[in-house]
Amino acid sequence: CLAATLKCVNQDREASLQEYVTNFRIINPKAITMGQLYGSFDPVSHEWSDGVLAKTFREQVYGNPSERYWIIFDGPVDAVWIENLNTVLDDNKKLCLMSGEIMQMTKMMNMMFEPADLEQASPATVSRCGMIYMEPAQLGWRALHMSYLNVLEKQGLNDIYMTLYIDLVEWLIPAALHFLSECKSMLETSQLYQYRMLSTFFLHFLSKQHQYNQTWFQQTFLFCFAWAYGSALTVNGQKHFDGLIRKVLYGANEEFPRPKYFSLNRGQMFPEKMTIMDYRFDEVENWWPWLRSEECTLPRTY
Repeated sequence: CLAATLKCVNQDREASLQEYVTNFRIINPKAITMGQLYGSFDPVSHEWSDGVLAKTFREQVYGNPSERYWIIFDGPVDAVWIENLNTVLDDNKKLCLMSGEIMQMTKMMNMMFEPADLEQASPATVSRCGMIYMEPAQLGWRALHMSYLNVLEKQGLNDIYMTLYIDLVEWLIPAALHFLSECKSMLETSQLYQYRMLSTFFLHFLSKQHQYNQTWFQQTFLFCFAWAYGSALTVNGQKHFDGLIRKVLYGANEEFPRPKYFSLNRGQMFPEKMTIMDYRFDEVENWWPWLRSEECTLPRTY
């Protein structure tokens, strides 16, 4: 996080740059109403109540003048809510509320917007902001992977398992991305989304398992990998993907050779009667067909 980096620079007495401690508030503008965002009058008492943005803006205006303050809008940008920020985004840099209060943004304050796209943003809004646009393909999954390694380290993963995880990722993910172009998909998913699924699934299993060995670790990774990269494929696409990935796992693909520390044999990997998507891992080093899973009975209140 840039804010954390700036704080570290501020605390480093030997740093050649002069930086400031950075405080930030993240707001999803589409998760709340306009009244909750900016503020509103009570329909009965006509008393004014600050919204999330109004309260945050005031706190930062009157905050420590030797610290940075950021307001980060993490959500879609559209004219419904952002038009009220025109006076903040232009040269005036003033937030004008319906209560009549006007607050001047200080030189230590910044507003940032993190939308997925600009489809609903007006040209007037776009022209008032500096833009940093990153294509998902340009960013790539490896940036997310490097960040996730820090999460695994905090989870207590030692050097042996960290090396094993990196080997599995660098081996299977490039192979999967290469093969997915040959498989028909029900919906398009980005490389970032696929790796996010893998990391989320895998971290879930790790958090539940306090003691494990390398066999369990590798089997769990394979299960998470299969669902992260194969779940969006059609039935025929999954069958084709299954055949291609099995060749890699068995060491029959010279383009993607097995890493040194991968130690599973055929009996410890996905059974061969069905595709890799047809089996679940029961967390005790056993593979079971999904068809044999216990029926889930919905509660009466559903």
